[in-house]
Amino acid sequence: MNLKRYIPDHAVTTVPVLALLVALHFLLSPDDPMEDGIESTQGLPAFYDHWQRGLEVDEFDIDAELARLELDDARRDRLIRDLLHQGKFKQARTQLLEVAASSILQDDQTRLGDTLQLLGEVAINQQELSSAEIYLQEALYLAMSQDNVAGTARCYQLLGQLNIRARELARRAANTYDELWQARNSIARGIYHGVNDNLQKVIQDNLEIKRFGAAADAWEALASLHDKVQDGYLAQQARIEAARLFAATGQMNHVQRLMDGLDRSLISDTDMGDIEREIEGLFQQHQQDLVKTSQARDYQMLYHHYLRIGQLERAWNFRIKSAETLANTSDRSMYQRQADVIAVLYNSNFAMDRAKHYLDQAGKIYTDGGLPDQLEQTREMEALIY
Repeated sequence: MNLKRYIPDHAVTTVPVLALLVALHFLLSPDDPMEDGIESTQGLPAFYDHWQRGLEVDEFDIDAELARLELDDARRDRLIRDLLHQGKFKQARTQLLEVAASSILQDDQTRLGDTLQLLGEVAINQQELSSAEIYLQEALYLAMSQDNVAGTARCYQLLGQLNIRARELARRAANTYDELWQARNSIARGIYHGVNDNLQKVIQDNLEIKRFGAAADAWEALASLHDKVQDGYLAQQARIEAARLFAATGQMNHVQRLMDGLDRSLISDTDMGDIEREIEGLFQQHQQDLVKTSQARDYQMLYHHYLRIGQLERAWNFRIKSAETLANTSDRSMYQRQADVIAVLYNSNFAMDRAKHYLDQAGKIYTDGGLPDQLEQTREMEALIY
């Protein structure tokens, strides 16, 4: 089968150029800014543990994917399976990069392609969509080079899934943004019924899609609601939660404003000292994460340099070092800067077009190959585009 005819114009380029796309992750503008003087939200304090929870992602067949790799290292195979099943995607990603590097040195192009494909799936589940696209485009290039029909179609499917996920995340961000403003409007008009539950959902949703700044705004809105209904204790707790989130993302100007607004008659000196130390610790962790992120970026640049001059082993060592460094940072550092919700929603319109295009490519290959089950799966994915 001549797979070249299925290649979209924008999909074929050199791997080094594709890898440069990851820099986009670090160039995004800040998360939705907080407007001074606007507060609102409500809800019983579930607090600190909420914003440490990850997004419940679509499951992928971990065991089947690892079986396809046919690793000859039983210990590594078991370790990767355990990490993936536990949702420790950053650590699993580092292990998989080591498998990919080994495949390159052994000139095992099939295993390399399968590993890159799995790395793409892992990155999708991390919500690291720019990284996922790099891995999947690399896997697609290899599959086409080997005339691997199944691998090519699967890469197209995953690229379609990636863009469906981008659209899903954008719509969730837009919905939470709209719900927060509705809650603020209700509070301003003195209508409090149901606002508490709505704001709790806004907080939960924003944490799941890793928009921590928006979640902090919602906690502050919740404090405003509790002020209105004369519940000083819950208002205080909500402000502390907002301060924790802002500290963990390095926005200490907001932290100071929130701390200055606490009613000291409702909190002991001992508890206040504990809170201040905790917030300082979160900010220090944020600063350490920034250093690690910078180191990871430097390692990526070295990877590209050595890749260009043909020193594959040294190049991949730096790619692995970059992944190892990022694995030791928090999600809050990786997602501290995100595009404004309006820009995210606007760009997601193009994600819908890309998703349809990629799934169409997969569908054509499955049709030509006489694979009705895979074709039906692709059609089901197309139904998710909206």
